[in-house]
Amino acid sequence: MSILMKSLFRLFRIFIGKKGVYGEYGAGNKFTKGVFLADYALIGDHNYLGPYTMINNAIIGNYCSFGPGVKIGQGEHSIDFITTCQKISKTMINHSLNKSPTIIGNDVWCGANVVVLQGVQIGDGAVIGANAVVTRDIPDYAIAVGVPAKIIKYRFDSETIEVIKKSGWYNREIEEAKIIIKSLETDLFSNFEENSK
Repeated sequence: MSILMKSLFRLFRIFIGKKGVYGEYGAGNKFTKGVFLADYALIGDHNYLGPYTMINNAIIGNYCSFGPGVKIGQGEHSIDFITTCQKISKTMINHSLNKSPTIIGNDVWCGANVVVLQGVQIGDGAVIGANAVVTRDIPDYAIAVGVPAKIIKYRFDSETIEVIKKSGWYNREIEEAKIIIKSLETDLFSNFEENSK
């Protein structure tokens, strides 16, 4: 995209009230105050982005929730060159701030001020506790907290996770997703209650 086209696009985004939202995104997303979505970021459908969330080099699924101040896939400066200044390292060694994108699955919840580094993958249904710094991949339905983030437990057992993933509810529109989720809740958890009696 030429500089002129990029400038016109940004002016258009400001005019329609989406200042700072430049990447590609699907339907039903909620962008709150001060959200920044970089040109090359890609977001699916029905996500919530809390105030001052910044998404740079990332691909994000559907139905995710990001608390205030979340930072995903931020630029990585050169650390093996004489300077970390991008104005110099870009021209001298062709250093790019963006290497591999951060990949975030579906139905992921990141609490306030979470930082997720570039190249990290977070699986479907994972929960990242407030103020965590995610430096490594987090599997499906894991709960991770701390600096660096460590898995403390899983939301469900492996059989339940498999059933939820097979349902693919997060690839449906909201009304259909609700029906699938209600069915899952009935099937999975009413059986659990009966077996625990």
